[in-house]
Formats: sequence, structure tokens, C-alpha cells
Amino acid sequence: MKGFLAGYQRLLSGIERGEVVLAQTLLAIMVLAIFAQVVSRYAFGQPLVWVEELSTYAFIWGTFVGASTGLKRARHIRIQSFLHRLPPGGQRSILLFTYLAIGVFCVSLVINGIRAMLLFEWHQRTIALPVVLPRYLFFSGPLIFGAVSMVLTTGYEVLRFLVRPPEAGRLRGGAGPA
Repeated sequence: MKGFLAGYQRLLSGIERGEVVLAQTLLAIMVLAIFAQVVSRYAFGQPLVWVEELSTYAFIWGTFVGASTGLKRARHIRIQSFLHRLPPGGQRSILLFTYLAIGVFCVSLVINGIRAMLLFEWHQRTIALPVVLPRYLFFSGPLIFGAVSMVLTTGYEVLRFLVRPPEAGRLRGGAGPA
């Protein structure tokens, strides 16, 4: 099982590296597009109609990719004042419940994201971009991508927890080194 978890950890690390590169690329796209808009509007008097749509799509993708990376790095906001007042067994139980709840919620997001994509967005297209693309790539797509990545992360955390529960005081969580 430890070999499986080591491989799973490598998979998550690879996904995280890809997410970080994607997030950096999306941020660069937003900055460059908005800069081009400012130059076009004030230097040439001609605004670019597609910049707002492109920046919005990049922001949406960045949000879900960032949420997934934040879960892998245990960077989401936590209120631990209650957790630290519990005995070690209670702390471990709440941590396991938290991972399971996140996983179930993210599976629900995937299912409903696919449903929304098929029912509402499948035939919709972009409005102002220079190329016509399906809108599910920018709404349901990032939601599903981020939720699947978070399901993988919580699956790893639950398995790691069951193989070797964390000691009291080391209940940081996150897909870091086991």
C-alpha cells in the first residue's frame, strides 16, 4: 500500500505542477490582454471587444485551478481553535470527516457540472472572442476540472490517513510528504 501511495503522491505532484503552470499562464494572459486593451483604447482610440470575455474566462479557470492547488498545499482557510481543544482521536476523526465531506461535495460538483454542461452549455458559443468556441470550456469545464483534481487529492488524503493516521499536533492535512 505504501508503494501505491508513493505513486499516487507523484501523480498529485505532477498534477499540481501542471496546475501551477496553467495558473501562471492564465495570469499572464489576463495581464497582457488588459494591457493590450488599455493601449488599444487610449493610444489608438479603438477598444478590443474580446478582451473582457477572454479575461473573464481566464479568471474563471484560474479560480478553479487555484482552489485545487490550494487544497493540495493545505492553503485553504481553517479555523482550528475548536480542533486543538479536542483529544487526538477527536482531532483525527474530524480531519477524516473533513476530507470525506470535501470529496463528496466535489463529486457532487462533477456530476452537476456535467449535467449543466449537457443541458445548458453544450450548444452555446463564445460571443466576442475572435474564434468561436463552446462556452462549456469556460464555465462547466473549469468547475469539472477543479473538482476532479480535488477529488483525487481528497482520495489520497483519506487513503493516507487510513494507512497511517497523523499524530496529534501534526494534523496539518494537505497532500504533502507522507
